[in-house]
Amino acid sequence: MTTEITESWYISLIEELKDLITETEFTHRWTLIEGRHQLGVRILQENDNFELAKIYGQDILQRLAKSLGKSQRTLAYTVKFAKLYPDLNLLPEGKTV
Repeated sequence: MTTEITESWYISLIEELKDLITETEFTHRWTLIEGRHQLGVRILQENDNFELAKIYGQDILQRLAKSLGKSQRTLAYTVKFAKLYPDLNLLPEGKTV
């Protein structure tokens, strides 16, 4: 059986730790968003090379996915994301991102 600690220092500590967890999780998620955006931007920067690959019958996203150990769909989403939001500052604000 556990007893609830009602000491003010403990309650303050719990609130501080919860805030730290929230901020850390948000920072982690935002870092993933930035990374995926950068992937999409970088892939788009190679568009001319990808167009050449299409001429020769190679699916460049499929090749990239295999080389990177990611799914082709994931890479397609990163490209779509970078096209939709070329500037990450245009994303909706808030911690629900």
